[in-house]
Amino acid sequence: MEDEIEKTVAEYRNQMKEAEGSYAFRLLMLDFKEKALNDEIAVWFLFKSIIKECIESPDYFETNPSAIVSTFYILNDIDNEKSFALLKWFIQNCNENTPNGAIELLSTLITSFSNLDFKEFHTYSKSQNQAISGIGYLTIYNLFMEGRLSKEEAEKVLEISKNYNNNRYHISDTHETLKFRFRELYSDENYDNSEIDLNLL
Repeated sequence: MEDEIEKTVAEYRNQMKEAEGSYAFRLLMLDFKEKALNDEIAVWFLFKSIIKECIESPDYFETNPSAIVSTFYILNDIDNEKSFALLKWFIQNCNENTPNGAIELLSTLITSFSNLDFKEFHTYSKSQNQAISGIGYLTIYNLFMEGRLSKEEAEKVLEISKNYNNNRYHISDTHETLKFRFRELYSDENYDNSEIDLNLL
Protein backbone atom coordinates (compact mmCIF):
# COMPACT_ATOMS: atom_id res chain seq x y z
CA MET A 1 0.00 0.00 0.00
CA GLU A 2 2.76 2.44 0.96
CA ASP A 3 4.71 1.60 -2.19
CA GLU A 4 1.63 2.33 -4.28
CA ILE A 5 1.13 5.70 -2.60
CA GLU A 6 4.79 6.64 -3.06
CA LYS A 7 4.61 5.63 -6.70
CA THR A 8 1.50 7.76 -7.24
CA VAL A 9 3.06 10.75 -5.46
CA ALA A 10 6.15 10.46 -7.68
CA GLU A 11 3.89 10.32 -10.73
CA TYR A 12 2.02 13.44 -9.57
CA ARG A 13 5.35 15.20 -9.03
CA ASN A 14 6.41 14.37 -12.59
CA GLN A 15 3.10 15.65 -13.93
CA MET A 16 3.63 18.93 -12.07
CA LYS A 17 7.15 19.26 -13.42
CA GLU A 18 6.03 18.63 -17.00
CA ALA A 19 3.12 21.08 -16.77
CA GLU A 20 5.09 23.84 -14.99
CA GLY A 21 4.51 27.28 -16.50
CA SER A 22 1.53 26.27 -18.65
CA TYR A 23 -2.24 26.40 -18.36
CA ALA A 24 -2.11 22.63 -17.97
CA PHE A 25 -0.47 23.17 -14.58
CA ARG A 26 -3.52 25.07 -13.34
CA LEU A 27 -5.82 22.31 -14.59
CA LEU A 28 -3.63 19.70 -12.93
CA MET A 29 -3.75 21.48 -9.57
CA LEU A 30 -7.54 21.79 -9.85
CA ASP A 31 -7.65 18.04 -10.45
CA PHE A 32 -5.52 17.49 -7.33
CA LYS A 33 -7.91 19.68 -5.38
CA GLU A 34 -10.85 17.52 -6.47
CA LYS A 35 -8.94 14.39 -5.51
CA ALA A 36 -8.22 15.89 -2.09
CA LEU A 37 -11.88 16.77 -1.61
CA ASN A 38 -12.64 13.12 -2.36
CA ASP A 39 -10.01 12.23 0.27
CA GLU A 40 -7.59 10.47 -2.04
CA ILE A 41 -4.67 9.44 0.19
CA ALA A 42 -1.94 9.91 -2.43
CA VAL A 43 -2.77 13.53 -3.16
CA TRP A 44 -2.70 14.36 0.56
CA PHE A 45 0.74 12.75 0.73
CA LEU A 46 1.70 14.92 -2.25
CA PHE A 47 0.70 18.08 -0.39
CA LYS A 48 2.50 16.86 2.72
CA SER A 49 5.67 16.19 0.72
CA ILE A 50 5.59 19.69 -0.78
CA ILE A 51 5.12 21.29 2.64
CA LYS A 52 7.91 19.13 4.07
CA GLU A 53 10.27 20.20 1.30
CA CYS A 54 9.50 23.85 2.05
CA ILE A 55 10.24 23.32 5.72
CA GLU A 56 13.55 21.64 4.98
CA SER A 57 14.59 23.96 2.12
CA PRO A 58 13.32 27.56 2.38
CA ASP A 59 14.75 28.27 -1.10
CA TYR A 60 11.99 25.97 -2.43
CA PHE A 61 9.87 29.12 -2.64
CA GLU A 62 12.29 30.49 -5.22
CA THR A 63 12.90 27.28 -7.13
CA ASN A 64 9.30 25.95 -7.15
CA PRO A 65 7.01 28.91 -6.43
CA SER A 66 4.06 27.55 -8.43
CA ALA A 67 4.00 24.27 -6.51
CA ILE A 68 4.00 25.75 -3.03
CA VAL A 69 1.73 28.73 -3.74
CA SER A 70 -0.81 26.49 -5.49
CA THR A 71 -0.66 24.04 -2.59
CA PHE A 72 -1.28 26.83 -0.08
CA TYR A 73 -4.30 28.05 -2.06
CA ILE A 74 -5.73 24.55 -2.44
CA LEU A 75 -5.39 23.81 1.27
CA ASN A 76 -7.03 27.14 2.00
CA ASP A 77 -9.94 26.42 -0.36
CA ILE A 78 -10.52 22.96 1.13
CA ASP A 79 -10.80 24.45 4.64
CA ASN A 80 -10.97 21.29 6.73
CA GLU A 81 -9.03 19.93 9.69
CA LYS A 82 -6.55 18.11 7.48
CA SER A 83 -5.68 21.13 5.33
CA PHE A 84 -5.49 23.39 8.38
CA ALA A 85 -3.18 20.90 10.11
CA LEU A 86 -0.78 20.92 7.15
CA LEU A 87 -0.59 24.72 7.11
CA LYS A 88 -0.10 24.82 10.88
CA TRP A 89 2.67 22.24 10.55
CA PHE A 90 4.42 24.59 8.15
CA ILE A 91 3.87 27.63 10.39
CA GLN A 92 5.21 25.87 13.47
CA ASN A 93 8.38 24.97 11.56
CA CYS A 94 9.06 28.40 10.08
CA ASN A 95 12.37 30.04 10.86
CA GLU A 96 14.14 33.24 9.92
CA ASN A 97 15.09 31.78 6.54
CA THR A 98 11.41 31.60 5.60
CA PRO A 99 10.83 34.21 2.84
CA ASN A 100 8.78 37.35 3.48
CA GLY A 101 6.36 36.39 0.73
CA ALA A 102 5.47 33.12 2.44
CA ILE A 103 4.78 34.92 5.72
CA GLU A 104 2.56 37.51 4.05
CA LEU A 105 0.68 34.98 1.90
CA LEU A 106 -0.04 32.58 4.76
CA SER A 107 -1.19 35.29 7.15
CA THR A 108 -3.66 36.46 4.50
CA LEU A 109 -4.96 33.04 3.47
CA ILE A 110 -5.28 31.46 6.88
CA THR A 111 -7.77 34.05 8.15
CA SER A 112 -10.47 32.42 6.03
CA PHE A 113 -10.29 29.09 7.87
CA SER A 114 -13.49 28.38 9.77
CA ASN A 115 -11.70 26.77 12.72
CA LEU A 116 -9.08 29.50 13.18
CA ASP A 117 -8.34 30.10 16.86
CA PHE A 118 -7.52 33.71 17.78
CA LYS A 119 -5.78 32.63 20.99
CA GLU A 120 -3.39 30.38 19.12
CA PHE A 121 -2.26 33.09 16.70
CA HIS A 122 -2.17 35.66 19.48
CA THR A 123 0.31 33.33 21.19
CA TYR A 124 2.31 32.95 17.98
CA SER A 125 2.64 36.74 17.77
CA LYS A 126 4.60 36.70 21.03
CA SER A 127 7.08 34.06 19.86
CA GLN A 128 10.81 34.77 19.96
CA ASN A 129 10.97 33.16 16.51
CA GLN A 130 10.46 36.16 14.22
CA ALA A 131 8.92 34.09 11.43
CA ILE A 132 6.27 32.54 13.68
CA SER A 133 5.75 35.88 15.40
CA GLY A 134 5.32 37.58 12.03
CA ILE A 135 2.67 35.11 10.86
CA GLY A 136 0.88 35.31 14.21
CA TYR A 137 0.86 39.08 14.32
CA LEU A 138 -0.12 39.62 10.69
CA THR A 139 -2.91 37.05 11.03
CA ILE A 140 -4.50 38.75 14.04
CA TYR A 141 -3.85 42.13 12.40
CA ASN A 142 -5.77 41.00 9.31
CA LEU A 143 -8.61 39.61 11.44
CA PHE A 144 -8.76 42.94 13.25
CA MET A 145 -8.87 44.97 10.03
CA GLU A 146 -11.59 42.68 8.64
CA GLY A 147 -13.71 43.36 11.74
CA ARG A 148 -13.81 39.69 12.69
CA LEU A 149 -12.67 39.96 16.30
CA SER A 150 -14.64 40.52 19.45
CA LYS A 151 -14.03 43.82 21.19
CA GLU A 152 -11.97 42.04 23.85
CA GLU A 153 -9.80 40.35 21.21
CA ALA A 154 -9.38 43.62 19.32
CA GLU A 155 -8.19 45.30 22.52
CA LYS A 156 -5.52 42.61 22.92
CA VAL A 157 -4.25 43.22 19.39
CA LEU A 158 -4.27 46.97 19.95
CA GLU A 159 -2.23 46.51 23.12
CA ILE A 160 0.39 44.37 21.35
CA SER A 161 0.60 46.81 18.46
CA LYS A 162 1.84 49.59 20.72
CA ASN A 163 5.33 48.10 20.83
CA TYR A 164 5.31 45.39 18.18
CA ASN A 165 8.36 45.43 15.95
CA ASN A 166 9.64 42.65 13.72
CA ASN A 167 12.84 43.72 12.01
CA ARG A 168 13.29 40.49 10.05
CA TYR A 169 9.91 40.83 8.34
CA HIS A 170 9.69 44.64 8.37
CA ILE A 171 6.53 44.77 10.47
CA SER A 172 6.24 47.91 12.57
CA ASP A 173 4.26 51.11 13.08
CA THR A 174 0.87 49.42 12.81
CA HIS A 175 -0.59 50.94 15.97
CA GLU A 176 -2.02 54.10 14.41
CA THR A 177 -3.78 52.13 11.67
CA LEU A 178 -5.29 49.73 14.22
CA LYS A 179 -6.27 52.57 16.52
CA PHE A 180 -8.19 54.27 13.71
CA ARG A 181 -9.88 50.98 12.77
CA PHE A 182 -10.75 50.31 16.42
CA ARG A 183 -12.61 53.62 16.61
CA GLU A 184 -14.45 52.81 13.38
CA LEU A 185 -15.55 49.43 14.68
CA TYR A 186 -16.29 50.11 18.33
CA SER A 187 -16.98 53.82 18.78
CA ASP A 188 -20.41 53.88 17.17
CA GLU A 189 -24.02 53.60 18.21
CA ASN A 190 -23.75 49.85 18.71
CA TYR A 191 -21.33 50.24 21.60
CA ASP A 192 -21.21 52.17 24.81
CA ASN A 193 -18.26 54.54 24.33
CA SER A 194 -17.80 54.79 28.07
CA GLU A 195 -16.70 51.15 28.10
CA ILE A 196 -13.73 51.76 25.83
CA ASP A 197 -10.44 51.88 27.71
CA LEU A 198 -8.86 55.03 26.33
CA ASN A 199 -5.49 53.97 27.73
CA LEU A 200 -5.37 51.41 24.94
CA LEU A 201 -5.55 54.18 22.38
